[in-house]
Amino acid sequence: MTEKAIDLASKAAQEDKAQNYEEALRLYQHAVQYFLHVVKYEAQGDKAKQSIRAKCAEYLDRAEKLKEYLKKKEKAPPKPVKESQSEEKGGYCYGEAKCPVE
Repeated sequence: MTEKAIDLASKAAQEDKAQNYEEALRLYQHAVQYFLHVVKYEAQGDKAKQSIRAKCAEYLDRAEKLKEYLKKKEKAPPKPVKESQSEEKGGYCYGEAKCPVE
């Protein structure tokens, strides 16, 4: 169970770094659930429990920031989309972080 929690936290950090914030949020939340299970049923010793709780607090803090960011992004008026230059098989997107592919 501890390994699963660590794996989820690592994946969350990777997604966060890659700016896949929705996926990062989901993974942080799952990691915290697993870590809390570890604290309750598996962790031995107060130091281990304290260390896991501290990590959970960090992950929850980051998850809350991501949640707020995603809410603000959702409420923001949509930005006008510039038309892309088309070629035979489709258009190109320049300067866009995420380009819709049709």
